[in-house]
This record gives sequence, C-alpha cells and structure tokens, in this order.
Amino acid sequence: MFKIISSLDKKKIILFGLIVHIIAAWFNLGVHQADELFQIYEFAGYKLGLNTAADLPWEFGEQMRSGIEPFLVYVFTKGCYFISISNPFVISFFLRLVQSLLSFWATVLLINYFEKEITNEKIKKYLWIFGLLFWCLPYFHARLSAENVSATLFLFGFILCANTKDGRYLLLKSLIGGIFLGLAFQCRFQISFMIAGFLAWQFFIAKIEKKFLLFCLSGLIISVGIGLLIDKWFYLQWVFSWWNYLDVNFFQDKASHFGKEPFYFYFSESIIQLIPPFSVIIISFILLFWIKFKKHVLTWITLPFIFLHFCIPHKELRFLFPVLNFLPLIVLLYYQSFEDKKDGIINAIRSRAFIYCFVIVNFGALIVFALRPANNLLKMLNEIYSLAEGKKTILVYNNDDPYGKMGALNYFKNKNITSHKLNEININETTDRLFYFSETFNVDDSLVISGQRFNKIYSNFPNWFSYLNFNGWIERATFSIYKSEKTKSN
Repeated sequence: MFKIISSLDKKKIILFGLIVHIIAAWFNLGVHQADELFQIYEFAGYKLGLNTAADLPWEFGEQMRSGIEPFLVYVFTKGCYFISISNPFVISFFLRLVQSLLSFWATVLLINYFEKEITNEKIKKYLWIFGLLFWCLPYFHARLSAENVSATLFLFGFILCANTKDGRYLLLKSLIGGIFLGLAFQCRFQISFMIAGFLAWQFFIAKIEKKFLLFCLSGLIISVGIGLLIDKWFYLQWVFSWWNYLDVNFFQDKASHFGKEPFYFYFSESIIQLIPPFSVIIISFILLFWIKFKKHVLTWITLPFIFLHFCIPHKELRFLFPVLNFLPLIVLLYYQSFEDKKDGIINAIRSRAFIYCFVIVNFGALIVFALRPANNLLKMLNEIYSLAEGKKTILVYNNDDPYGKMGALNYFKNKNITSHKLNEININETTDRLFYFSETFNVDDSLVISGQRFNKIYSNFPNWFSYLNFNGWIERATFSIYKSEKTKSN
C-alpha cells in the first residue's frame, strides 16, 4: 500500500481524483436530501411548464428560496431540449457531471494554494491524496445541492480574492472573486458566515490594501443585484429572498417545526458519520487547530460557520457539508505541527499501522460511496421512465403508488405513464402498454394477474440477496417491474 502511495506524483493523484469524480457523477443517481429535488429541480420545472405553483412546496409561497439554482437548471435543461435531449435523467447526469468537475477543479485550486504551508513531502502527498479522495468528497461534489454549489462558488471566490500579491489583474480578480462569493451567498445564505470570516481575516490579519477589499465588496454587491434580477424572473415580482429566509426561519422560527436538536448534535453525528475512531481524531484536530492557529484563515472561515449552526435549534449534518472541503487541510496542517513531538498518542497516530488502517477504511468507503446511488427514489423513477418508449403506458401497483408522494416529482415524471391501483382498473380492457410494479422481494420471475401473465424485466436486487436480508432491510428498499406478455416492445 505504501509503495503504491509513494509511487504516485501530483499529476497521477489529480488524474485519479478526476476519474473517481467522473465515476461518482455517473453512479450517484439521486439526491442526498429532498430539498435538492423540490427546491431546485421542481422549481426549475415550474418555469419549464412541467408543473404549477400549487405543486411546489411551501417555501415557494414564502418566496424564501433563491432562484439562482433553479435558473441554472432551467437554462441547462432548455439547452438540452435544443439539441433533442429530453430525458430528465440524462440531463440530471450532465448536471451532476458539470457540478462534480467544477467542485473538483475548485478543490485542486484550494489544495494548490495551501500546499506551500506543508514542508514535509510525505504529508504534502497525503494532502493531495486525501484532499481529493477523502471518502465522502466525490459523493458530496456530485450533488447539485445548495450546500455543494455554494461551497464550490465560495472556493473559487476565496482563491481569487486571497492572492493579492502575485500575478496580474489582481483588482479584476478581486472583483470577480467577490461576485463568486456573492453567488455562493445567493445559493446558501448561511455561507455568509464563511464570507464574513474570510473578509474579516483579510482586513484584520492579512491587512490587505483597502482597494482589494473595495473591489471584492463591489463584486458582492453585483452578485446581490444578479440574485435580485433572477428572483424577479422566478417569482414574477421584486423579492429579497434572503430576507424572507431570515424572517421565516429565524424571526418566526419556522425551521424549528422540523425538529429541534440538542447543542451537541453535530458532535455526536459527526463522530458516527465520519467513521470512528478516525472521526474522533478528525474532530479533535479541528478543535486543536482552532486553538493553536487562531490567526489562520481556515480558522476564520470555518469557526464562525460551524458556531452559527451549533446555535440554530434545527440541525442537520448536511448543513455543515461546505466544511468538508477544508477537513483534509486542517487535519494535515495540524498533523504537521506536532511532527517533532513524541508521546504515546502522537506516536500511535503516526504509526504505519494506524495510517495503513485509515487508508484501507478511507478507500473502502470511497468505493462504496462513489458507486452507489445517492438514494433509491430516482433509481426507481429512472427505471419507470424508460418503460413508455414514447407510447401511452399504464403502470399498476398493489401497495404504494410509485408516482405518488415523493414520486410525484414532475421534472422526472414521464407524461406518457399513468399509474393505477390494481383493484381500481380492469387491466384486461386496456390497449396501452401494461406493466406491474412490485415492492415484494424475491417473488417469482413470472406472475399471473387477472388472467394476464407478467414477466419480470427488472429488480433492483437479485434473488441471491436474500442471504443478506438482515432485519428485513431489503423489503424496505426493494422494487421489481413486470411486463405484460401482451405488451409489445415497440
């Protein structure tokens, strides 16, 4: 393992990281959290004429979500329509791919910026490996979520604004960087605490020339104007969506209706999700980094952002996802700081056995998260979408309507398909293409329903998975599709 790592140079690491990000974009069908569907894709679908305002979630009526991301999906979708690509799952893949590549590019720039602070060549190599291939990063970077898009825009803005000493067109870079920072704010309003921390660091610690700050702030104002215009396009009236968001979620405290978590929630969840015992070390290193490197820009960026979320009653771990890009940097910078110290715990962390275990666990988790769908919903809808083949199609079911509940997403729905409960339709009278949807695991490959024979054409789990059906988890995630023998392929 160490021989493989030692044989890698920066170019090979970047190439491998790029390949993994492309693979993750391909396999990570779906979303990490429903907001990505309802407040991005469905909002875009509203402007595309795929649904109505009545179909949208309550946030639309409150006019509290920025129209930036729906606008980008709308423009991208229109472009795909223009070149005769109408399958929403193909379009969403291209969107994931573009977002993944942009996030990857921004991360490469970030690592390249901080690389000079690493003096140990071995640690520098670890920085590139885990900065690009920390197990959850390719998965996170493939998300079109507000957290990831905002984090990516912030990274571009940070890189452009942070370097005010070397190179050409520094004032222009500060202006463009400010625009990126402002767009990051438009996508995820909470990232304003990262932006404020960064600008405060530039003013108080870096003490950059005021002209660079003025140009950066000018870019921020420009992006706020861009956001205002896009919100006017989306809501058909002048709206300060950021103020409405603040009013509804903080002053009215409506966010707390979705649950209140204790102050320590992010500690406990991070320890579980970042894979113990390594998670304990990662969290400890972050806290110790803040204490030891009080004037470091990463402290000024991450500490206010995380502290804000600790103070908010409604907590979800995804709210902290923008910090993921900085974790390898913070951990390895602190790791380098005790390079000459020797005691029991430090020696254990530096040991080949510990590093070897971390590498194995990291790349094992990386493979799993790069190759699996983000959730089963869109995987299911993708399989259903392809049934119609451009013709009127009926999908019958026994229990839950796959096109109901969250499945009612209009952006991803095939308009040629209608779904009916089996006992509410006479399937023998229909002349449309006919399919049966089952959520029962390991049933026969051929079924007779109301005198018609249906043959299984798809199942998201093979039958041999029954050996892995611990605590009945497969029954909660399985689905199969059967095709009537009377239905022709074309």
